[in-house]
Amino acid sequence: MKNVLIKISLAAVPIILFLVCSSCKYTPTTSSVPPRDVPWKIYTTANSKLVNNTINVVVIDGGGYKWFGTNDGASRYRKGTWESFKKVLEFTGIAGTSRKVNAITFGADDHVWFGLAGGGLRRMIRGSTLPLTDYTSPDLSSDMIYSLFTDNNGFIWVGTAKGVCRFIPLPSDPKEGRWTQYTSANSPIPDEPIKCIGINPLDNILWFGTYTQGVVSYNNDLDWNISAPTDNPLPITAIDFNYSNSGWIGTFADWVYKFNVNTTEWVQYGDSARGGGLPDNFVNAIAIDPRGGVWFGTNKGLVKFNGSQWKTWNKSNSQIPSDIVKSLAIELNGNLWIGTPSGVAEFNEDGIIN
Repeated sequence: MKNVLIKISLAAVPIILFLVCSSCKYTPTTSSVPPRDVPWKIYTTANSKLVNNTINVVVIDGGGYKWFGTNDGASRYRKGTWESFKKVLEFTGIAGTSRKVNAITFGADDHVWFGLAGGGLRRMIRGSTLPLTDYTSPDLSSDMIYSLFTDNNGFIWVGTAKGVCRFIPLPSDPKEGRWTQYTSANSPIPDEPIKCIGINPLDNILWFGTYTQGVVSYNNDLDWNISAPTDNPLPITAIDFNYSNSGWIGTFADWVYKFNVNTTEWVQYGDSARGGGLPDNFVNAIAIDPRGGVWFGTNKGLVKFNGSQWKTWNKSNSQIPSDIVKSLAIELNGNLWIGTPSGVAEFNEDGIIN
């Protein structure tokens, strides 16, 4: 077959292009930038179905639901819809009847675990308002629960007033399982309140913040380690890790530390006189921003450190409902959820992403 050479006069090209383009309909490209709202939204019992304004913990589950543990039960929120959990979380403790929730986590079996302030643990099916199982001493080393964490195996870790407990659910029936207590009798964990539990995403090693012994790491029944700065920090109240093998550790009245796992070096950040920009030495919560930077909840406002600069939001320069920030949870899109004694704040300095 012979090749055929087609010649087109250059004078005819504009006419051809016009005919082709006139048959095409122009469609504007859709911007990939998500729509943004105002920077602040505040939720209280006055303008929402939040069960109580004193927020002890804020967590976000895999479905995008925000859970708030309060002094009078718990609330769940997503896209304008609220659910309340009050009577189902009621217990009788030393001080009488209470519904105070200090901690929340989610099991791999679609169960929600509530850590109660004197009532042990209560487990429920997600979305249900009926209790499923209660766990108290002697399964637990103490009924005062301060922190909860679910590891990559689906094991539930419980920080109590007297050390740490672990629950391994049975594969055949996740309602049943085996409890193990870790105290000074069988580990470096002291018999004292464990206010925070974190995990290093690079090696999946768990870290526990203690009151007097710094941080204790645990490698799946293989190895224990303990580390503390040389100035003997006061109780550790918050911990979060990034992907550079470093952990940020907040303390009760001793500012915040950056801990290098590889070198075990501790670097303290405090106010301007201590190499930082924190307004207060009580650091109650830490959240590492997936887009970069670290957030700190203090007794004198919300703080962000971007690696070089510090910025503080408080009642005098923002809409935050309280200067005391007790809990932080951040979404992948950068929306930050802030638990305070005066309600919940949703915040994004670039505008909340709906």
